[in-house]
Amino acid sequence: MKKTVMVIDDEPDFCFFLKQNLEAAGDFGVVTISDAVRAVSQIRSVKPDIVLLDVMMPGVSGPDIAQELKNDVQTKNIPVVFLTAIVEEEQVKQKQNLIGGWLYISKPVKIDELVALVHDLTR
Repeated sequence: MKKTVMVIDDEPDFCFFLKQNLEAAGDFGVVTISDAVRAVSQIRSVKPDIVLLDVMMPGVSGPDIAQELKNDVQTKNIPVVFLTAIVEEEQVKQKQNLIGGWLYISKPVKIDELVALVHDLTR
């Protein structure tokens, strides 16, 4: 059975890239959304097995979305993996503290690592 992955990122081209690559891995159905403001309602509607969430987006930040998911009985058990363009180790540590130590993957994404992580978290 295919697992549903929701990708939330304000860059439509990046969403398309992840959708193509994850679906090519064969085990995933991918839903993308570029509007962070509508993200939580979409997650409640779709009920994905995992959420891949950009950290910095206009309107609502990734950490704010993740906190709202964590506080909601319907969505609190959905794994969230942050996608971040922050590449310096110190910046990542600071951001990780901000986002509660949840998992993150640095952009540019290494698709093999992402596929392996999504597999691990959706078993």
